[in-house]
Amino acid sequence: MNTRLEDNFSKRDRNALAARGVHSVADLFRFFPRRYLVPGEHTHLGDLPLGENAIIQAEVVSVDTRRMQRRRGTITDVVVHDGETSMTIAFFNQHWLGAHLKPGLTVVFSGKVESYRGQLTLGSPVWLNRTEDDHEWTPDDLNSPFPIYPKVKQIAQSRLWNAIKTLMRVAGSEQFEDPLPKGMREKFDIPDLRTAFEDMHKPRRIEDVERAKLRWKWEEALALQTDFATRKAAYATVQANPLLEVGAKSRRFDESLPFQLTPSQVRTGEEIAADLGQSRPMHRLLHGDVGSGKTLVALRAMLIAADSGVQAAMLAPTEVLATQHFNSVEKLLGEQMALSPLLSDDDQVRVALMTGSMSAKERRMLSLDLATGQIDIVIGTHALLSDSTIFENLGLLVVDEQHRFGVEQREAMRAKGGLTAPHTLVMSATPIPRTVAMTVFADLDVSTLTEMPNGPKDITTHAVSVGEHPAWFSRVRELMNSTVDAGRGVFVVFPRVEPIDIEDPESGEVIDHRQGIEDIRDKLEGSAELAGRRFALLYGKMTTKEKDRVMADFVSGDIDILVSTTVIEVGVDVPRATMMVVIEAENFGVAQLHQLRGRVGRDGSHGTCFLLTEAGEADESFERLRAVAGTLDGFELADYDLESRGEGDVLGASQWGGSSLRHLSILRDSEIVAEAKKVAEQIVEVDPELESVPALYAFIKRVLPDDVGHFIEAS
Repeated sequence: MNTRLEDNFSKRDRNALAARGVHSVADLFRFFPRRYLVPGEHTHLGDLPLGENAIIQAEVVSVDTRRMQRRRGTITDVVVHDGETSMTIAFFNQHWLGAHLKPGLTVVFSGKVESYRGQLTLGSPVWLNRTEDDHEWTPDDLNSPFPIYPKVKQIAQSRLWNAIKTLMRVAGSEQFEDPLPKGMREKFDIPDLRTAFEDMHKPRRIEDVERAKLRWKWEEALALQTDFATRKAAYATVQANPLLEVGAKSRRFDESLPFQLTPSQVRTGEEIAADLGQSRPMHRLLHGDVGSGKTLVALRAMLIAADSGVQAAMLAPTEVLATQHFNSVEKLLGEQMALSPLLSDDDQVRVALMTGSMSAKERRMLSLDLATGQIDIVIGTHALLSDSTIFENLGLLVVDEQHRFGVEQREAMRAKGGLTAPHTLVMSATPIPRTVAMTVFADLDVSTLTEMPNGPKDITTHAVSVGEHPAWFSRVRELMNSTVDAGRGVFVVFPRVEPIDIEDPESGEVIDHRQGIEDIRDKLEGSAELAGRRFALLYGKMTTKEKDRVMADFVSGDIDILVSTTVIEVGVDVPRATMMVVIEAENFGVAQLHQLRGRVGRDGSHGTCFLLTEAGEADESFERLRAVAGTLDGFELADYDLESRGEGDVLGASQWGGSSLRHLSILRDSEIVAEAKKVAEQIVEVDPELESVPALYAFIKRVLPDDVGHFIEAS
């Protein structure tokens, strides 16, 4: 039997299919219809409901093709009859129909029922049963849902459909090897693979389609959870140095803290310490709301590493954030931080900062100290990943949530642990919804910080439509001025560095202009309300020295108002800043706005945040701003964001590692995900290599590229 694409499609057709992601028969079977025409009971031509899509079966009476008078092209009028009523249907620029539609031929057409010159007809008609073996349709066929596939260039719907039906009829059993175990299918009433393909491509009822669609969710859920379970099992076979020592460094730090740890900081610290004491590497996610004290928890873990005689590294995505982490650690340690690697007591900690902007000489000296064990904790950016960065004994890796790196970089960092793998702690800057943690972070143990160290933050947030109330911007500037008068700092956040022109997509003409960050700074600086105030800019393309200087001046009070992009989003700590104004706030996501807002009131003072937008109060984007203004609970906002936008937007394509998950919804299908997790764990417990379930193994490789999921160790 000819069960290859090459035997059923020309090279030109195969190229068109490849453009739609179809490279094999297996791909073709999973090239599902985008919708179905459901005709219901047979309706006579004279009784078709106007304005609805319909499928008709009738006999060809005559075919006439003529040229259009007022423009180029042809019209082919096909007159059909159902035994009671005639109908004329016009096909534009399909003159070839005359050679195929012969009087007496039974045809099946679909189209929208319209009225033309007082007579019913079909608009945009499609001839469905074009191939010879489908000339005689049964009444059951006419009443079955008819699949409409995504358009494939140069391949007619009917030809594509018939090729799929033919291949399904002649394909060997290997095309229908089921990735879902039989016991799972029986327990949850899931159709087998062949039946599900039949239900998608040749359904008798629309309920068959819905049943098959549910099966694809189960497939993807099991693939994802099994992939996570096998990775977790693989982690258990890797050796790590048990870090058991709570020694002089840890004791001095805990005793010198001027405040009590929150209950969840104590609990997560105990969870992490228990993991570090194991001979298998820790893989733990630490998440909590903005300001919940994640850096403190991570530092206590790094002190356990230092007490145990190994080194700890903290990876950050940007130099600004790496520097802020370093400054935070320096502040937390106080006099416990050693002045130099060579001058330190047993209970002191040797901490270093490594970034790409360091001079070659500074990098060489720091690399030597790392390689000889003179550094306990190093905080840095991608510079830590370079081949020239060698550790004497790396035992703990702390990864900031926004630092995403691929398999090669991840393995390069792990390889720095020598013969054993370092323990890994991933920090997420914002709360993660439970359903996302259960699915996307399924191979990590999860620790959650649920309280704020100084109690709930005192930040008042206002969503303001300056498009509808332009005078309110003046009032905001007055409040900015009052804040500066009180000796406090003001953040102004803007989404763009450079100005941009907005072009009409049809004509290409410039129809609008959007300001850049310098324009906003100049506008504020030139306003009557803020005359004489000291402004500065901060954005990603500035040099590290420029950014450091600006941040230092803002912290010290030499700058009153800092106009910045989102480089301040994570980790920036300016205790004197109590006010934030976000301009064009509609261009930021919910989590991003919540994260930005967390930059003010960090010393416990009352903070104020204004979310300014040109959008009207009835606009959908304004509703998001209202949601942010309505609560300071990051967990509540994370759930809102997931519900309002969906996990595809919240997680982002990059977070799925380019996987081809198409059917599973983390939010709506959480019960399926939970049940699939149980099945996956049972499979992996007895067969971690998946040798007894080759179809499942093959499906995992199909839908999850080799590096999917690896992002979670650093996302």
